Amino acid sequence: MPEPYGGEKTEPATPRRREEVRKKGQVARSVDLTSSIMLLASMLALYFLTPTLMRELMDVTRSYLANAATTRVDVDSAPVLLIGMALQVSGFFVPFMLIILSAALVANMAQVGFSLSGYPLVPRIEKISPGAGFRRLFSARSFAELVKSIFKIAIVGLIAYFTIRREFDRLMGLMNVDVWGAWVFFGRLSFTLGMRVAIAFLVLGLADYGFQRYQFEQDIRMTKEEVRQEIKDFEGDPQIRARIRRVRRQMAISRMMAEVPRAHVVVTNPTSLAVALKYEMREMPAPVVVAKGARLMAERIREVAASNGVPIVENVPLAQMLFKSVEIGSPIPERLYRAVAEVLAYVYQIDTRSRQRWVSLGASAASGAAK
Repeated sequence: MPEPYGGEKTEPATPRRREEVRKKGQVARSVDLTSSIMLLASMLALYFLTPTLMRELMDVTRSYLANAATTRVDVDSAPVLLIGMALQVSGFFVPFMLIILSAALVANMAQVGFSLSGYPLVPRIEKISPGAGFRRLFSARSFAELVKSIFKIAIVGLIAYFTIRREFDRLMGLMNVDVWGAWVFFGRLSFTLGMRVAIAFLVLGLADYGFQRYQFEQDIRMTKEEVRQEIKDFEGDPQIRARIRRVRRQMAISRMMAEVPRAHVVVTNPTSLAVALKYEMREMPAPVVVAKGARLMAERIREVAASNGVPIVENVPLAQMLFKSVEIGSPIPERLYRAVAEVLAYVYQIDTRSRQRWVSLGASAASGAAK
């Protein structure tokens, strides 16, 4: 029984299907992996750029404290002051933002390559449909995302608990440390905590990316009917293609049979194979196979040859070698020159028509040479 169009999706997606869903912006991508790489990059950037930030903040503070008495702050001057302050600390924020942006680009490029699609931005009714939104809210994927979010919160809580617990004694001793020492302690603690969370999220992101790829492959699978329909749309109806091949084969056979009456000899097997040879001295460096066939086609070649007075010679080994090794329209190979020459010599002796034709060709060639 024919399979329904909406049957079970059991077939892997074809390259054409993959290209279509990619144009629609549907790709295997993990947001968690991208976020974890950005978090890791931001922590490393903070580690290396924090001295620059502290130096610039100290310079800004000294500058404004030194000019506090003469600096006028009002509605008109406040924007100018803020812009100047931003420019003074740009040595930290510009590289920091560039690092975060580069990390996001690298993370996305590594997952999906370069892909731009405006299809997700096109308004569609299913995006604002309450029914579709309700189904998405209570779908298996939404439940998986909820479980994943709870798991991430638990991971962050455990990492924070064990990290702070390990530093608890030093944390209690901060009352005996100056402000700069407390800043250094909290900076190192924050960096350690951030790096551990980033590495944990990176591991979770890699696992999530593997799951997203698996889910994506499942989502784009096709039914057998869809595969057949795609092949039909892309390559044409199989029945039409079969008819075209049949017509082409018939035309090729007709052209081949039209050459049999002009052949000089037909070599047979004697019944299962037939090969027609033609040799024009002035035009051909070697005899050419103009037709060949097996079984019914061999019988037709013999019938046409007999009705047109073309000699038929039985030579089993030669017929087999010609049939297997020489294509229609190709000259015979050198290793068969001797065998074919013997057949042509035999035909020359027994066939008056061929003898007269070759004598006339030889005379024409001789007169041409004399001139």
